Amino acid sequence: MSILFLRVFWALSLAALGGLVPQLGARLEALGITGTQLGLLLALLPAGRLLSAPVWGWLADRLQIGGALVRLGALLALAGAVALWKAEDARQAGAGLALLAVGRTPLGPLVDAFTVAALKTAGRDSREYGKTRAWGSLGFLLAAQVSGWVAAAGGDPLAVGVVLTAACTLLTVGFPIRGGGRPAPVLPALRALADQPGFWPLLGFGACQALTINVYDTFFSIHVHALGLPATVTSYAVFTGVALEIAVMAAGRPILARIGSQNALIIAAAAAIPRWLLTARLQDPGALVAVQTLHGVSFALFWIGGVEEITRRSASSGVTASAQSLWATATYGFGALLGAVFAGTVREDLGTPAVFYACAGVSTVALTLALRSRTGRS
Repeated sequence: MSILFLRVFWALSLAALGGLVPQLGARLEALGITGTQLGLLLALLPAGRLLSAPVWGWLADRLQIGGALVRLGALLALAGAVALWKAEDARQAGAGLALLAVGRTPLGPLVDAFTVAALKTAGRDSREYGKTRAWGSLGFLLAAQVSGWVAAAGGDPLAVGVVLTAACTLLTVGFPIRGGGRPAPVLPALRALADQPGFWPLLGFGACQALTINVYDTFFSIHVHALGLPATVTSYAVFTGVALEIAVMAAGRPILARIGSQNALIIAAAAAIPRWLLTARLQDPGALVAVQTLHGVSFALFWIGGVEEITRRSASSGVTASAQSLWATATYGFGALLGAVFAGTVREDLGTPAVFYACAGVSTVALTLALRSRTGRS
């Protein structure tokens, strides 16, 4: 596949999320959904990924129909985005979130696998993945800014996400319906992958790191509102963090060549700890926005390092899509699900600062697991 096409697809795909996610928590609260109920609704996003990611990956590797699955996922995501946009109560919002979660799932790990395969076919280093994925971060950044401006002007920011999701769905026709490989023995290959030293700590690290970032994505706008700050603070914070994220991802190949994927994961976990402590403590809008520069390290190194580590470990297995889906299951499935459930309860009982203090504790666990993954101890 064309690298340029994949860059454009990443830009539109993550722009669709940028138009939805940053303002999602505030939108649900506007429907009268708060506290534990809010946490449970937001948990539908990672729950959908957790349950569906292994299925999408298995189908892609077993039947060699990755492109067809990307198209199907995009259609489901569009239906979910429209349902969420038009929701008037918790039940309707829940149905939309569930559809969105299941549909968005293959647009991550399967497109990751397409990207890595396209780089190898073009004779390029798989560590250049970050340079292509950075286009997605740029799309997310621009869409998040637009949705923030729409919200500040009194409009409906979710409409931005719906339009971009529709555009992303149209672009999926550029993916080949079938792959050129033969059906792979998925389960034996995954068992061999799971037996590798340090593999389970790697997944544990990913779950912890994704837990905190998912909490930030969905609860930061609520935290800003609770502090009495304008919604534009959320947009500026997203802009600040994702701008550095783009720079780090674009430089992914030299960074990973210098420090290695495992050290990248360690640095990502370490950088997250002060980020969450300061997010919980600061109330000045300028300082709160400035702290989010750490997102460029705590997320970007986490993601490009994780994808590269999974790629390296699964290189000879023939089940790249399933391996990346397993990473997606651990991170934005299991980890994000725990975060959504517990963050809602913590927020209701102790307030939004406590949510981010708890994230600092989780990031400390993530750092420990990243170190154990590097040394190979399980």
